[in-house]
Amino acid sequence: MKKLLLMSLLAFAAYGFAQEAPGTAPAQTTPGQQPTAGQQTTTGSQQTTGGQQAAQPQQKTIKDPAEYNAYMSAISAQDPNAKAQALEAFLQQYPNTVVKQETLEQLMAAYQAANNGPKMTDAANRLLQVDPSNIRALALLTFVTRAQAGTNAANAPQLYAQAAQYAQRGLQAAETMPRPAGVSDADYKKLQDGVKVIFNGAIGMDALQRKDYATAQKALAAAIAVPEDANNLQDVYPLATAYLQANPPDYINGLFYAARAVDLSANNAAAQQQINKFAQYYYKKYHGSTDGWDQVLQAAQNSPAPPAGFTITPAPPPPTPCEFADTIMKQNPDVSQMAYGDWLFVLGSGNQKDADAVWTFLNGKGIPVSSPEHPAKVVSATADELQLATTDDDIQEGKADVTLKLTKPLPASQVPQAGTMLTGRWVGKATSYTPLPPPQPAQNAAAGQQQQPAAAGANAQQPQPAGCLPNTGGGVMLTLTEGSKQEPPSTKKKAPPRRSTTRKRTTHR
Repeated sequence: MKKLLLMSLLAFAAYGFAQEAPGTAPAQTTPGQQPTAGQQTTTGSQQTTGGQQAAQPQQKTIKDPAEYNAYMSAISAQDPNAKAQALEAFLQQYPNTVVKQETLEQLMAAYQAANNGPKMTDAANRLLQVDPSNIRALALLTFVTRAQAGTNAANAPQLYAQAAQYAQRGLQAAETMPRPAGVSDADYKKLQDGVKVIFNGAIGMDALQRKDYATAQKALAAAIAVPEDANNLQDVYPLATAYLQANPPDYINGLFYAARAVDLSANNAAAQQQINKFAQYYYKKYHGSTDGWDQVLQAAQNSPAPPAGFTITPAPPPPTPCEFADTIMKQNPDVSQMAYGDWLFVLGSGNQKDADAVWTFLNGKGIPVSSPEHPAKVVSATADELQLATTDDDIQEGKADVTLKLTKPLPASQVPQAGTMLTGRWVGKATSYTPLPPPQPAQNAAAGQQQQPAAAGANAQQPQPAGCLPNTGGGVMLTLTEGSKQEPPSTKKKAPPRRSTTRKRTTHR
């Protein structure tokens, strides 16, 4: 849709010149009237919509008959390529012509009509050197640069920033853009809204990349508020992202526009599948399940904005780690049969009673923390001590949950590198454990706000139930001594299951 707006903008450039060039003033000239050498050509407009007075039209006179005839001949050419060549020749012959701005606008439109993108962009840059606030050049460069950012991941941040710079200048220029002669107030307003769509969309995308969600929401919402942009997936989907990834998230607006993006991507099955997966992730996170998602899709299909009364019921607050430890213990009354991951979860939950029951069983026992079936990840290592991530969640996060103090120092050549996986069987004796505090909220540098982590930290400020230790629930550090790597036994003994069947930490906020 924005491409159509841009093409309309350039078409207005050509149309405006067709009306303005042949005569002393638009109101006194009929199309096709040919002025004599030395007559004035008029650019600009005498009024804007709403009766507001725009800048007075600038009167320009080509005094040299040869220059005037060359100009008129160039802008009268019908074939776009021939017109572009004639305009380039005119600029080369008369580099300081009084109608340089008008010629460059015509040149930009001619290259667009000839489908010559690089030359069109070059003409736009040359035009900005003459007229830094030229609305047509700023709209074109904003549109093209944003499009380049979407296909150039390596340089996307710089390209989005550049597009936003053009767009900021363009928004200022759009407020006072002249109305071409012969263009109705309604068409002028449509054109003015159209360029604002291009500019706001680019500003919103740049802000989204920088995680400035408030600015992204404001700009993208302004873009899709224009009826012609309401069905533009390139702005609707980013707007949904800006709402859902903000701190705090705006789930109601975010999920509505995410559902709308699903509908708008119906002609691209792969894109629709990806967007629907994104939308359902946040829907389930907020609502607790995917029940009712079809109704949200239906509402979004029938309305470009959230209808009156639109809402989504949030899921009840999840249990704290301390509370969930009781659930694990009830499901596993025999501690010896619990999964390894559940042992560590209970020890780090802050539930003193449940942790005591687990520790009574583990204390002093030899525990295999790595095996060929369930390798551990090295977080840090010295010759005497290994810091390991041993549960699925902590391996994913690269977070140490076991300190293995070795009986014998490792040779320097055998000290494992951080990030590697231990595939052998490593065993140590459980000696102590330390519950860890919940993760601290991450700082959102762009917005100057704190970002709550998606896991246990969301419950960090909630009052702890009776019997739960304060400032806990962020995991555990289990210390094992007499650690060593063991050769595979002749008779294999089944290690306790590594993966918990009762929970994943990411479900506890």
